[in-house]
Amino acid sequence: MLASVEIYKGIEFVRISHLPADQQEKIKASIKRDQIIKILIGNTLADDCVQYHHYKAWFLHTYPAKVIISQTAAVAQAGLALSQKVN
Repeated sequence: MLASVEIYKGIEFVRISHLPADQQEKIKASIKRDQIIKILIGNTLADDCVQYHHYKAWFLHTYPAKVIISQTAAVAQAGLALSQKVN
């Protein structure tokens, strides 16, 4: 599932350490190192941040949407294909 955005001083980001375990592993192995940024939040340095637009693009590439076709649509498509062969 796509993680929620965090916003600090106008910067939209996610922290890798706050992602689900499977996403943490995959993003660490595949994202460009220069896309991991540090943000000073108060007195705490968050050193595992990724800008949200980079995270979202990575997520959509890593977890592409699956198209689900209902049985009715599948039968209709098969009928259409059959009728086109007959004509």
